[in-house]
Amino acid sequence: DVSSVIVLWALLLAEQKVLLQARQTHVLTMAAESLCALLFPFSWQHVYIPILPASLLDILQAPVPFLIGIDEEVLGMAEQGGLVPDDVVQVDLDASSIVCDPDVARAIRLPQKQYHKLYKA
Repeated sequence: DVSSVIVLWALLLAEQKVLLQARQTHVLTMAAESLCALLFPFSWQHVYIPILPASLLDILQAPVPFLIGIDEEVLGMAEQGGLVPDDVVQVDLDASSIVCDPDVARAIRLPQKQYHKLYKA
């Protein structure tokens, strides 16, 4: 929904670690590319991996902002190995949910007036 897209946009502008998860890989790629396009006139200058292969799971521990897509199977391996840190914002594209640390959520609050302008646009 629109409010989730606005939250994701704000998270990326705040250079947070964002992990997109979905069952189908084409959904991950389309969502990641769409989020990057929404940043215009800015561009994402950090780690960007639309579909994370299992061999690169360690990148989730990186101390830098990232936008990474991960499928259900690889996500299961990451969670089983305890490789998803608490400061990573997890976005479930299938369930339309965003899970993040409360401190991160408070940090990305947009002013009401600007939020409503974006929401109506």
